[in-house]
Amino acid sequence: MRSCLAILKDSFREAMASRVLLITLAGIIAVLLFLSPFGLLASVSTKLRHSELVRPERLLTRLAEGASEQNTPGAHLWSLLNDSQQKQIDALLDPQQDQRWRRRRGPNPQKHRLVNLLNEILEHPGFHNSDSWASLVFSEETGLLVRQTDLTDAEQKHRNLLLLAAAFPSAIKIVDSTAISLTYGTAVVQGPIPLTPAQFRLVFERALITVVGVFLGFVGVFGSLLITAGLIPRTFESGEIALLLSKPVNRSLLFLVRFFGGCVFTLLYSTLLVAGIWVLLGLRMGFWRHELLWCIPIYVFLFMIYYAVSAAAGTIWRNSVVSLSLVVLFWLVLTVVGVARDILKERLLDQRGIRNILCAGSDLITVDGEQKAWLWEKETSAWREIFRDPPGGISGLAQLFVGPGARLSPVYDVTRDRILALQQTRSRFGGAGASELVSATRVNGWERATLAQVPEFAPTILLTSKGRIILPTQRAIYEFAGVSDESQQHADFLGRISGGLFGRTKKGFTEIQPADLPDLGEPFAAAVDPLSDDLLLYGRGQLHHLTLSESGHYSLIRSRDFETESHGIIATAGGFAVLALHDGRVRFLKKGSLETVQEVRLEDGVRPQQCAASGDGATLAMLTDADTLLLFDVNSLLLQTWSPPDTRTCSAVAWSPENNLMIANGRLAVQEYQKDRSDRTPVRKWSESETWIYRFYDCIIAPAWTVLPKPSRLDDFVPYAMTRGNAATENGDGDTGGPFRHSRQRQRVASFDPVPVLRDNIIFIMLLLIFSCAYISRHDF
Repeated sequence: MRSCLAILKDSFREAMASRVLLITLAGIIAVLLFLSPFGLLASVSTKLRHSELVRPERLLTRLAEGASEQNTPGAHLWSLLNDSQQKQIDALLDPQQDQRWRRRRGPNPQKHRLVNLLNEILEHPGFHNSDSWASLVFSEETGLLVRQTDLTDAEQKHRNLLLLAAAFPSAIKIVDSTAISLTYGTAVVQGPIPLTPAQFRLVFERALITVVGVFLGFVGVFGSLLITAGLIPRTFESGEIALLLSKPVNRSLLFLVRFFGGCVFTLLYSTLLVAGIWVLLGLRMGFWRHELLWCIPIYVFLFMIYYAVSAAAGTIWRNSVVSLSLVVLFWLVLTVVGVARDILKERLLDQRGIRNILCAGSDLITVDGEQKAWLWEKETSAWREIFRDPPGGISGLAQLFVGPGARLSPVYDVTRDRILALQQTRSRFGGAGASELVSATRVNGWERATLAQVPEFAPTILLTSKGRIILPTQRAIYEFAGVSDESQQHADFLGRISGGLFGRTKKGFTEIQPADLPDLGEPFAAAVDPLSDDLLLYGRGQLHHLTLSESGHYSLIRSRDFETESHGIIATAGGFAVLALHDGRVRFLKKGSLETVQEVRLEDGVRPQQCAASGDGATLAMLTDADTLLLFDVNSLLLQTWSPPDTRTCSAVAWSPENNLMIANGRLAVQEYQKDRSDRTPVRKWSESETWIYRFYDCIIAPAWTVLPKPSRLDDFVPYAMTRGNAATENGDGDTGGPFRHSRQRQRVASFDPVPVLRDNIIFIMLLLIFSCAYISRHDF
């Protein structure tokens, strides 16, 4: 043990002599001293935040209606506006501006303009008028501020903000009355920050993880390699090795001590930097996130991966330049393989792969990850694109910021031999705009045509057994009864001569929801029973069962609260339903009583992807993003895991008109199975020949990714640990999800599994260390 400590001491002496370690430590201390005066100052919120204006269109309408009202909050606010501000309101309500915005690309300034306008009104000295606000119901905080007369300027603005929210409760949601400002010492650097404390915490933590990752991951690892690259080569130089071996230690142990001695350098500066930042965050900002300390072992482990390559090269060539060169080459190989794998996986599997299956009579239609629809052509044995997306629709990256409802999910209307879908449009105020109902018929070659514009955003289309088109929204249920041929021809003519600017119609929709239908929130899920036409709605943790009355309207007959905020997906058939929640709980329920018959808990990180019910109501299917398929037999109440033996993955599930199970293999093939057959051989198959790029991915990129270590995946470990400590962030619910709610980074972190990542990298390090020890023991120096 003494000999090992002596060798370790020699390693430190060499590092100190180079002064690089001292300079690095001094630089870290200087950075921490510079950051130490930063802090946060909490105060009451005096301005409306961008995220708190949830229904801009509704607020604009109410403000405009105030021009013709008296003694209402809307009338009072309208009277406070000058001519220029009133013209801004009219411009924001202009439908032609709305149509132009849908055709435009790039960032939208409309919601920011409205928020700035409202904040100007809040500062108006005549904002508080007791007569105009008399009809409102105040919260305890608002009522206390209204009754007080000796308010400070900040308290008056906060009172005005609360009054504005009380006047328009459906359009404005004040989630936190606390505003925060960034300070440096006693000076306010930025503030108030237009984010809620929860949103700021999330954004700040993401930025912090990125900055620490750059310093420790790239700069730190390669900086440590510069310091330690010469340790192993110098160990086996003439004279040096003889002196070291004069001590009672064997060569392999000597190498391992030198190796772990180099790792101690990274441990020192990473501990100093991360622990210093952690203390500053806790003392100055109140962010005691202990998960941040995971950065220390993770980035030491990251250094060990590259240092194992450097050490192995040092034992063979005994040259620090060669060692560093091989490490850089090793990093380049990993980067090229990782980037190629991510690009090909995204293009071939995520975007081009089948994500939805639709049987349209004798035709088979699929939807891929890019929301493009494809028709199987028997003559060419290939997929042909149909139902093309017109300009102004949401596709690609824009869907991430609209939400789960932007997914193209066409349905087949057997009564009119057509497919129906919702063209989701962007609102110029951000998020999803009013949906457009579109259709395609076999006669017209499945080309897309616009039927009408839904009064508001609808995520899905439901068809009853008699072909009624049901469109549930957050606050209403619409039925599309159609428009006359004359009206449709007139709309088509206007659309052609205006280039799509005009021509859409909102006519033909009837509200058929019950009066006691609660607000479903967003996102929500809906499903209709193909046999009884009963409707199930799930939102805000509550499941609602509605039945169709003789008048053609729905009536709410039963509700169940699951005491969760997790969103989910549902399907129903016969007397049963499946409710799959985002938190991993899957329940099979009796539709009449909403009682749970069976419950399954998915593995950590596995999320439900699709639910489907067979047309005869005999079977419910639930597909997860881990390619697990659960089948629930309604008659026997038997739940089984079903997996096709000859497919790589299960990316989509559907039922054929014969009630056979249809599975997509994640690429370009769909197979049909009889679920009751024990041999599980496909009855039919629709498969397009894969190009050489698929073989290149399968034979080269995928095996290389499997064999090589994955140090880049360690970057997701700390975000994974921090998000698992925050339930709201993990589930993607609530306002804390904020800017990261639908980002690719959130999806990648959510799917991160630390066990195989750590296992594979540990195996790689051990193999290189064993090789190095074996080489040293068999060679003379």
